[in-house]
Amino acid sequence: MSPKFKSAAALAASLVLAGCATETKTTVFVPVVAPTPPSSLTPQPVMLFNQTKDGRKLFTLDAEFPYCDVETGKLIVVPRWYVTDFASVPWYGQGFIDPQGPTARAAIVHDWLYTIGEPGKREEADAIFLRAMLKYGVPPFQANIAYKAVRIGGEKGYGLPTDWRFTDPKRQDLFQPPPFPKPRTGAVRILPRCQGFGALIQSGWRAYPLKAPTVVTPPPVVVTRTPLDQVRERLPFGGKSEKRK
Repeated sequence: MSPKFKSAAALAASLVLAGCATETKTTVFVPVVAPTPPSSLTPQPVMLFNQTKDGRKLFTLDAEFPYCDVETGKLIVVPRWYVTDFASVPWYGQGFIDPQGPTARAAIVHDWLYTIGEPGKREEADAIFLRAMLKYGVPPFQANIAYKAVRIGGEKGYGLPTDWRFTDPKRQDLFQPPPFPKPRTGAVRILPRCQGFGALIQSGWRAYPLKAPTVVTPPPVVVTRTPLDQVRERLPFGGKSEKRK
């Protein structure tokens, strides 16, 4: 067998083997989306360090806060980023409001109901405030003082348009538009005696679903590379054209 024939046979065998060793790699881009923050039954107000209102410190919520009033069965949900200064409680009752304590939870619900300002429902909002304070462990003496304060001096703060404010605590320097139109009522559902409230919250239900961010995912990248390509480059009739000197 001549050397040229052996070279041709070896080259043909290489081509066959190269064709069998073809590999294809596909790169798929998987977007990473931050998890939706759950509702919080025990919210901790976040202080807004660079914002005040009439000399009072402002706070916001970093999570949705649901509360159910057993007496009325109203499920009230305060949305995240809602700004509160506990101003629905007049100054002579402010001493009993601890922004980091259980009293604040009742005050947040009360502020939200006052911000909504449903006509003819201020007395009910004050009663819900009293029951919420007692539910969260506020001593009856303090709860009654705060309740009487809102009954006597809370009318001027009911339904103020300037209280419809939202701020992202992680981006306090940016204006945050309201996430939805102002509702007509503070109750999102009626649950008689609040039956099923706990199961509803544990199921992940949200009164104000967050808008999913728009994620643009590039198409998969498919790369096929075989030894056959390298062999072809060595062929005088199938390789890359030589650059002219």
